[in-house]
Amino acid sequence: MPEDKLTLLQRIPDWKHMLNTVGNKGIVGNIPFILYCSFLGLVYITINHFAENTIRDINKTAKQMKELRWKYVDEKTQIMFLTKESQLEKGVAMMGLEKTKVPPYKIQINLTKENED
Repeated sequence: MPEDKLTLLQRIPDWKHMLNTVGNKGIVGNIPFILYCSFLGLVYITINHFAENTIRDINKTAKQMKELRWKYVDEKTQIMFLTKESQLEKGVAMMGLEKTKVPPYKIQINLTKENED
């Protein structure tokens, strides 16, 4: 029988013995390696899970910080507007106060010794 026409199972010598060796002894002999690979897979999944949660927390915090920054800028703008002289005049007009027509004057004090004896 020419070798070109042989099937794959016929070309492998003693394929039943090789299948038993790989099937039973191969799996049983490699149990520590299979468990090690499974453990590494679980560790990888766990680390990936924690990393994704951390990224979500960072994004949430960045969003909150952005909102707080906008709130700060808005409050600062409102305070700047309310402390303008024209706005202060409107605010104190309700209390009956008004702007003086006479400018303020400076009080000077002489610091000379009165008792020079």
